[in-house]
Amino acid sequence: MIFHIAVCAGDPALRAVLRRHCEDYFARRATGCAVACFDSPEALLEQDAAGGRYELYLIELTGPAGCLPAGLSAAMELRQRGRRAPLAFAARSPAWAYYAYRADALQYLLCPVRYEPMAALLDRAVQPEYAPALVLPTASGLRVLPFAQIEYVECTQHVVHFHLTTGEAVASLSQRAPFLQLAAPLLADGRFVQTHRSYLVNLAEVRSLTPGEVQTATGARLPLPHGREAAVRQALALWYGGTFGG
Repeated sequence: MIFHIAVCAGDPALRAVLRRHCEDYFARRATGCAVACFDSPEALLEQDAAGGRYELYLIELTGPAGCLPAGLSAAMELRQRGRRAPLAFAARSPAWAYYAYRADALQYLLCPVRYEPMAALLDRAVQPEYAPALVLPTASGLRVLPFAQIEYVECTQHVVHFHLTTGEAVASLSQRAPFLQLAAPLLADGRFVQTHRSYLVNLAEVRSLTPGEVQTATGARLPLPHGREAAVRQALALWYGGTFGG
């Protein structure tokens, strides 16, 4: 499982420190993270508009006294766009702490940022309650399915099957609404892509892409029509921050 983090700081030294702390933290957990670094709030918002999605935003706050930092404005813009992932700020002064928490900040870190408070922040950020989840009505009652635990989604005969990374498959009640309407929250999150009219896949769970087929981490093989291949390959490249070998 890869945890995606956006680090936005004009100070290259601060960017490097935040990135190193994140990589050290996940290395100690023996899990993976992908850190995307941005040198300006404008670059972060541009990547968001292009479809980039993250599970944690770390944003530097800097600027003249009496003015709201551009990083804070960018954070508020992300919230207005519907991004609910945890946000945290790094600043050399507590001057903007009140405004930061109005943007629903998870933490306000004072520079120099040490590893210990960063690790405490990441401990909270990786908890399920901070992750997006889908509430699904099933025959046995409501199920809460964290997006990160959904490997792929399949719709057959008006029933939507959510295949989890644990190997479990959770079936919805019979649906009258179109599949894409039901799948809209997953597609809006940015970590899912439609591979077929009846399938979505979690980009973090894709292991190979070949003509006509996508294979997931558990070995599931999903159909991939030729007309969808370019869009799926592009989504994978954006998710992994480069080209996807397939």
